[in-house]
Amino acid sequence: MNADLEVRAPLNPTEDEEKVVKSILSIFKVKVNVMQNEIIGCSEDINSLEKLKRMIRQRRIRSAARAVMRGGIRGNIVEFYLHKQAAYAGKVSFSNAEGESPLGPIRVTIKTDDPNKLINWLTE
Repeated sequence: MNADLEVRAPLNPTEDEEKVVKSILSIFKVKVNVMQNEIIGCSEDINSLEKLKRMIRQRRIRSAARAVMRGGIRGNIVEFYLHKQAAYAGKVSFSNAEGESPLGPIRVTIKTDDPNKLINWLTE
């Protein structure tokens, strides 16, 4: 199964760049680029999602994760949001695009041939 992963988190003027990078790296194994007001992580390796998969299983949120991810399917893309502060603490917490995460959420976009197969793998 293939998966092109892109993770984006806003970098607000009041935030420490290293902490935002840590938020992303605590959940995903990606190469991180720091832009002016955004941190972007990318990977073309399905294994970059292993930490997320393990965290979903450990927190026993598989059915909730499955529902959120299935709600974010658009063609061959799965998109969902994670709470940035929870990620910094090493926890997975799903979020809305706006409002729930005061410093802005982490936007996760995964392009794959079979979104349902990917979601089932992440939440098995």
